[in-house]
Amino acid sequence: MKHYSLNKLIDIIEYGAFSKPIVNYILTNIEDEDLVYYLLCLKSIWKNKHREAFKYADLVTTTTTTILNELATLEKISILFNNNKIKKANIELSKIKNNIQSLNKKARKIIIPALRFMEIRFSNLIDENLVRYWSEEYESSYAQKSLLKYSEARKYLNNKDFHKAFNLFIEGFNFAKRFPHPTMICSGLNNAAWWIREVDKKKALIAADLLEYYIGYYFEDLKYIYNWLDTIFEVKKINNDVRIIEITNIVNKLKKVYPEVNIEDNFDKFIEVKKLKRKIKKLYKINIDKFDVSKIDIAFLSTYASLIEKPYFTKSRILKLVFEKDKDKIIKYFSSNYEKMYFFNLMLSEFEVKEIEKRIMNPDDFEKIKTDVSPFFISRKKLIFNLLKNMKNFKEFILNYLELNEEEMRTFDMFLRNCVRYDIKWPITPYPKGKVRDFAIKYGLGQKRIALGYYSFEENERLFLDSIIEKFL
Repeated sequence: MKHYSLNKLIDIIEYGAFSKPIVNYILTNIEDEDLVYYLLCLKSIWKNKHREAFKYADLVTTTTTTILNELATLEKISILFNNNKIKKANIELSKIKNNIQSLNKKARKIIIPALRFMEIRFSNLIDENLVRYWSEEYESSYAQKSLLKYSEARKYLNNKDFHKAFNLFIEGFNFAKRFPHPTMICSGLNNAAWWIREVDKKKALIAADLLEYYIGYYFEDLKYIYNWLDTIFEVKKINNDVRIIEITNIVNKLKKVYPEVNIEDNFDKFIEVKKLKRKIKKLYKINIDKFDVSKIDIAFLSTYASLIEKPYFTKSRILKLVFEKDKDKIIKYFSSNYEKMYFFNLMLSEFEVKEIEKRIMNPDDFEKIKTDVSPFFISRKKLIFNLLKNMKNFKEFILNYLELNEEEMRTFDMFLRNCVRYDIKWPITPYPKGKVRDFAIKYGLGQKRIALGYYSFEENERLFLDSIIEKFL
């Protein structure tokens, strides 16, 4: 059994649901019952299972460990307010407030901003003002600064000052990006795009493009991102943006993967398909000129693995082209229809995220950057490309990959993306074991990255992933 520092734990859980791989890794290595209950409480909240989360939080609040007790109480307060249990919420709120000064700075870094956020969100339900406290440790947290900017922006929304609210949402987004905190990143962009769309549709479109990019980079489950996708759709609609077809297709394909999610039927195609085809053909001609055939193999696999539904290409024919690297044959093959041309465009397209972020506050001061392919797929492609670009035994890897069935491929694609999207400087470094470790070494993919991808799955899901990984050994 390993002992984990509570200070390190706080630095981890500050990332919210993004800390899932590290939390799962810790749960495989500890027997501390109170800590187990607290981590299970967090995981239940991330799954929106609030009743289950409250039960775990209740178990934690009987502990003598003050920090865990207060952190669990914080989760109980949020659950109670969100479920309209106002009297009970205020009782718990009074308890935590009385103990604030006895906590260390690390714990206050989490608790104080969360209480301030609740004070704004539930101001009409709280019995008395919250504690007024500001610590240097708390000020230095970009995640918490982001949260406070969003809280401040909501005040301006109440007065219909959408431009000021937009600026605050973008300030909060920039703080969240420096942390990074994926939910806050996308939440800020979503709110910025949604509330400014009626008064400045150009700014809204830039924010929506960035939102689409970061959704692809950080998120998989439709049930958590549907409202954000709806914002992108509405912003593209008012801008008469031809790429509305792409976001429509993304949602409709994700609906097949997550049929349990109730999606409204407003995702229709508002732009003529002919207009999109003209754009695909025009971009294809541009991309032919800059096509570097030496990188076709990794570009192909990164693009192929990024898609929700795989294109109807003959695998053996594609592999022959990939391995031969005959430029003329490749161009001839992809020129045969619009589906192939689109795939080719996606292989070569990039999303200049840093340049576009510069334009978000003052779009008129810069030359407009046109994004011709969905930023959602470009960011997913980038994740896989960054994992595979220096790998060993690539030919064997791609042959094994294309032998996977649809369900295996979908899980493995997510695993590859998670290896990179979770690769930040964590206070605790996970390492793979057994065949997962052998997989990382054989293909030179980095043991830390592979461990992060592996522990991003739940225990029962990891059994299925084990069976897939075995096919590559």
